[in-house]
Amino acid sequence: MVVWVPGGPNFVIEISSASNPASAEKLVFARDVGAFPLWVRFGKGGIETIDGVMVLDIRDTVRGVCEAGA
Repeated sequence: MVVWVPGGPNFVIEISSASNPASAEKLVFARDVGAFPLWVRFGKGGIETIDGVMVLDIRDTVRGVCEAGA
């Protein structure tokens, strides 16, 4: 998702359940052109650290909600 704010910062948000190289590439591109990249992770697997890319790890929260509903 891209959020474009005229005269303000642009945001590129990737929401994914797995570490995907294509997602990382998109976020690095966004960072390199001056946007604020945010990677929201909610699934399993590790989380890659990328300089200049903010990662929001909600895996434990999602897991807790799923377990509470079971």
